[in-house]
Amino acid sequence: MALSDGVFKVRLHAIEYGAPGINIYTFEALDGQPLATYEPGAHVDVVMAPDLLRQYSLLWPATHPARYQIAVQLAEVGKGGSRKLHFESVVGATYEMSQPRNHFPLLPSDEEFHLFAGGIGITPIVSMYRKLKAEGRKASLYYWASSAQHMLFHEQLCREQDGVRLFHTRSGGGVPPRLKDILATLPHSAQLYCCGPQGMVDEFDRLTLHRPQANNHRERFSATTDALQPGDSFRVRLQRSGLTLTVAAEQSLLQVCEAAGVEVAYSCEEGVCGACEVKVLAGQVEHRDTVLSPAQRQRSETMMICCSRGLGDSLVLDL
Repeated sequence: MALSDGVFKVRLHAIEYGAPGINIYTFEALDGQPLATYEPGAHVDVVMAPDLLRQYSLLWPATHPARYQIAVQLAEVGKGGSRKLHFESVVGATYEMSQPRNHFPLLPSDEEFHLFAGGIGITPIVSMYRKLKAEGRKASLYYWASSAQHMLFHEQLCREQDGVRLFHTRSGGGVPPRLKDILATLPHSAQLYCCGPQGMVDEFDRLTLHRPQANNHRERFSATTDALQPGDSFRVRLQRSGLTLTVAAEQSLLQVCEAAGVEVAYSCEEGVCGACEVKVLAGQVEHRDTVLSPAQRQRSETMMICCSRGLGDSLVLDL
């Protein structure tokens, strides 16, 4: 485990109830000085134990320049990060945190914005919505959850006068509109952002396949099923280091680079956070991450070396 950016210590300032199974955690700088600024879509690495690091979206706008807020959903199946926070965190305890990174930014556009969220995926989406509305932009937010009770920020969103549509999938009040129903009504020029469960984001990718790919943006919170599975062995040339390395079927490119003494940044080791992104100079890539869009994968200008693999022996990286 490693943090990719400058590491600093923070204190857990407060824990608040957000929704069933979701708590909001506020961290503050130890010295009270302002923390680094960030834009909607940014996330941080939080170290909860020596071998336990997880990524969480930052809520925006920040409530205080010396504080960061994250919302954490308790996962019944996982590696223990959410359970550690939900059941063992204590206000006043200190944690290590990375500087914010953003692989899901709001891109400038004069077109209308349509933002789609499912479950805990509302955390970056609501931040984007608030920024767009503060700028006077035309923005619509669509949020699916099992019930009003399970919606994070439900009361605040209900007070919005325009642009918010909340859908309860288990309310018994009829079948709510589906993602495909809404997308079918939107112009191809619209900017689309989606964050939610894997099935929802998979459907978003499928439904937007024939739309302009530069207008489609998504973020996933979990790794793909094949992210860390073995693959064919391959060779890679590290241009700046002057090394040629062989990556065995059971190894990751990241592991081989580290063993060769090549300094690389990384964090999640699952292809989710984007910290280990490296420029591809030549060759073909088997992309296994959840960061790059379909269009970015097709261009293969970069790859996540913690999970993605080379095809054949022609891969050359800017390392």
